[in-house]
Amino acid sequence: MKLTIRFICFLGLVIVCQSVAQDYFPFSVGNTWVFRSRDGNQERLVQIVSQEEGLQINRNGKKQNKRMKVKLDSGAVVVYDQVNSRAHFLIRAPKGLKQSYMVQYKKRKNGKIKSTVYTYESEQLFLPQLVRPEKKWDTSGQRLGGKKAKVETLDTRFKVVSMETLKVKAGLFRRVMRISEESDRLRKERKKTFLSYMWLAPNIGPIRYKTINEEIFELAEHRLTLDVKIKDHHLPTAWGRLKFQSTRLRN
Repeated sequence: MKLTIRFICFLGLVIVCQSVAQDYFPFSVGNTWVFRSRDGNQERLVQIVSQEEGLQINRNGKKQNKRMKVKLDSGAVVVYDQVNSRAHFLIRAPKGLKQSYMVQYKKRKNGKIKSTVYTYESEQLFLPQLVRPEKKWDTSGQRLGGKKAKVETLDTRFKVVSMETLKVKAGLFRRVMRISEESDRLRKERKKTFLSYMWLAPNIGPIRYKTINEEIFELAEHRLTLDVKIKDHHLPTAWGRLKFQSTRLRN
């Protein structure tokens, strides 16, 4: 009887491990997620773009781009996140998605866009290869700049808070990981803390964001250029040689 119980527990553990080992952020250039605010008044994109496109987005930071190019890996691609106004320069590594730079954008009162670049040394992960409830990881970024640039650090603590079943504008998703992101920005001995959340669904990617301003954006539509199998959703197939997966906003 004891052996049977142990075997059942072991089998359950294997099933859980398999479920959390799926791709929670499909990582191919061209992948696009469309998000809408809960009131429906705002629409923002999250896209995977090439390294060159990512640098072009940061067109106001030409000097920054020159410094970034020196250390950028040739295989790096960019997660351009309009929801949180930032861009992550990433490369797939054995332990997960490794981050080399993060660009934070902010609109000034005069309408111009200010960009702040943080550089990440060694093995610092945007997202680990395996995610599971209670998993934690940290990153520590240094502001990139010239001799006159202000010394600034951005220390971030990530935690997988829970696994959920979540219904958003695009539909119902299971085994969703809710991840908290708590960041401390230190500048001139003054610390400011920010808290945000993202919800990731297996083989789909981000389906909900809660920003530092407590705005909530939910997935309305997504297009992936990865040929992966979806068990929990029946998605339209598609066009050409690439198989596109998409969910549409349901009226």
